[in-house]
Amino acid sequence: MTTRPQAKKKRHGTQPLDAPQSLVGRVLDGRYRLVEVLSRGGMGIVFEAVQLSVNRKIAVKILRPTLSNETDLVQRFSQEIEVVASLRHPHVVSLIDAGRDAGGLTYLAMEYVEGQTFRQALKTGELSLPEILDVLIQTCDALMEAHDAGIIHRDLKFDNIMLSRHKDERLHIKILDFGVAKLLSRDLNLTRSGQVPGTPGIIAPELIDERPPTPRSDLYSLGVLLYTALCGEAPFTADNDLELMRAHKFEEVPRLEERINVPVPPELLDLTYTLLEKLPQHRPESAQQVRDRLEVISRRLRQNGRTDVYEPTAEGYELRDGDWPDSKPYFDREFDLETGEWEYRKKKREDMGLFERFARAFFGDEPVVAPTTVVVGLALLLFILLLALLYMVAPGLIEPFFQKQ
Repeated sequence: MTTRPQAKKKRHGTQPLDAPQSLVGRVLDGRYRLVEVLSRGGMGIVFEAVQLSVNRKIAVKILRPTLSNETDLVQRFSQEIEVVASLRHPHVVSLIDAGRDAGGLTYLAMEYVEGQTFRQALKTGELSLPEILDVLIQTCDALMEAHDAGIIHRDLKFDNIMLSRHKDERLHIKILDFGVAKLLSRDLNLTRSGQVPGTPGIIAPELIDERPPTPRSDLYSLGVLLYTALCGEAPFTADNDLELMRAHKFEEVPRLEERINVPVPPELLDLTYTLLEKLPQHRPESAQQVRDRLEVISRRLRQNGRTDVYEPTAEGYELRDGDWPDSKPYFDREFDLETGEWEYRKKKREDMGLFERFARAFFGDEPVVAPTTVVVGLALLLFILLLALLYMVAPGLIEPFFQKQ
């Protein structure tokens, strides 16, 4: 399992968050001893643990006890258990057990995944181009299984893909973290109103607009991974996450040909652009189609001897999570400690000032002009209207100001 970013939420009162370290050494249901904290979040805590019956290292995720009355979060945790339990696939993290122990801790026991994240492997520069494609091919295999089961991952990113090697050096991947996955078979929305689940630099444009996710939404995220792996930098960067999401919605994808310094097959560039189409209907229909195209390209690369380490121009492999300015009137954001990502919530009208309401009324929830510009424009328009009214009612008061001296 990977370590998640940590942050603190504001809470009323002085009651502290659950203390993860205090749970180290605890044995759940007499079977799983919690050994070490791997990551902690607002909803859950992930531990390295030991399955006592077979002395095996595993990962255990528990729901924070203080959240036991938060119905939507309990439902989300329960859904994650259900999703992981329903997916039996070599490229998806496996469920071992789930339950609620006598002390009231709700837990999810999973296999412990050894290795490194996709991002770490790219940064160390140990992957060839065919191997990069192999990672994405195996990711497509997992997506095919999930999509056939009506599950959309919604947070497919470098840090949710773990890489390990077999003894013969072949790569093997596992997809982690189905915490914000969507079950299409249910009309249940566990994302709070106005929030955008997932990572701003990866999620598809239609999810930014809070439209229902589809398998093609995951394929857009796959396109971001492919683009970034090829050139070493994300397709879009911005000063803050809201601008980053807008870039994914409206800006043309920068040409990969201008960002790479090694030969890349034209068909691979074409596939990348197709995956990053703004409209879902313009992307490939399924993960199966993407997998087939990647496999053909990978096979041809190997036949041509392209098995050397792939070295792109840039070395960041970072997805921008920019600083958030203090004054953004149309969106609030809240750091979701469970996913390690920012979630956005459109402001309620009562939270907004008069001019912000005017701006939303005239320009919608995502204005194309800044609120300050709106204020100045409205003030100037009001001044002109006032002068016109005075001229109609009492022209004698206005005319002297326009007469030549």
